[in-house]
Amino acid sequence: KGCPLRVVIDTNIFISGLLNLEGGAAKIINHFKDDIFELVITRDVFEEYLRAIHFFNNNIPSERSEELLEFVFEKAVKIKAANPHGLCKDTDDEKFLTAAFSGHAEYLVTKNKKDFPRDASGLRVVNVREFLGKIEKRRGL
Repeated sequence: KGCPLRVVIDTNIFISGLLNLEGGAAKIINHFKDDIFELVITRDVFEEYLRAIHFFNNNIPSERSEELLEFVFEKAVKIKAANPHGLCKDTDDEKFLTAAFSGHAEYLVTKNKKDFPRDASGLRVVNVREFLGKIEKRRGL
């Protein structure tokens, strides 16, 4: 089964998965919890998760968001970010790309692919459906 996939996940995936426990984004969260892939984060990415998931006024039950954030903090591969490349249309997304490059991630999963460069040096920017397809193929499902 080779090396685990290294993946960066945009905040919008986590929020979506926490709000809809039946959706594809929730499956991605469960795959992370089941060690199907390694989540790569930098301090900037984790702070963004905290801000968006924990402090924003959203409809996520706080115990659900707390549990995920604690799990991410414990299990994710924490790396030091290199300097940003300035490749994103939206500068807020740059931290995810930087984390992906710095952590040698193979995938960046997001709901807004258009804000990221298409395929940047070995990194694939994919949406929920595409990423779930990759995981299923890899696991031979």
